[in-house]
Amino acid sequence: MKNTTTIDKRSLDRQAADWIRGAIVAGDLSPGARLTEIALAEQIGLSRSTVRSAMQRLAGEGLLVQHAYTGWEVVTLTPEDAWELYTLRCSLEGLAARLAAERIDDAGRAVLTAALNELKDSIAVMDRRRVALADLTVHRTIVTLAKHRRLSMQYGLVIEPVHLYILSTNSMTEPLEAIVPEHEELVDSILRGDVQTAERLASEHVSKHGLRLVELLRAQEANG
Repeated sequence: MKNTTTIDKRSLDRQAADWIRGAIVAGDLSPGARLTEIALAEQIGLSRSTVRSAMQRLAGEGLLVQHAYTGWEVVTLTPEDAWELYTLRCSLEGLAARLAAERIDDAGRAVLTAALNELKDSIAVMDRRRVALADLTVHRTIVTLAKHRRLSMQYGLVIEPVHLYILSTNSMTEPLEAIVPEHEELVDSILRGDVQTAERLASEHVSKHGLRLVELLRAQEANG
């Protein structure tokens, strides 16, 4: 008889990290929220040491901050954080778009088109969390299509903070449909193999939304 049991091959600390990461991205653990290993261990159903390892993993991803004597905290996006992320993304994604346009093949065109269609579908049902994930997937796909291992590695180091960043920038966009044309234009330039336009549009897209988020966060700081 065929065994239909699904075996989860992820380590326990990775499973715990995935659970906490998902809660942060979903908004169940809000920016600035204080966390304790004991409470999370009880909630997730794993040992405190396993949860501690998971939290250390997430600290390395930039999603959690550990404070001496006071415990853990979900990262809060500051104006400086937003500035660092968008300026870094401008460089990485501008280069990625240029290389993707230069090196894309038919299989890559299909994958990128599918990613864009998922973004459109998520916007059609007005699910902001799904939109943020689909938005991120478009950008990750472009980085992958660049076929540049070291570029992908560097992008992977900031992927989770970028996810939160996209959630924040999309929350400022009303209506959400407004982000479709700029993604369509970027994707179209890559599909056509227009390397210069692809690089320019990728950088402009990130700069536009990054500057808006920095200005918003500075205004929030000024207002206490």
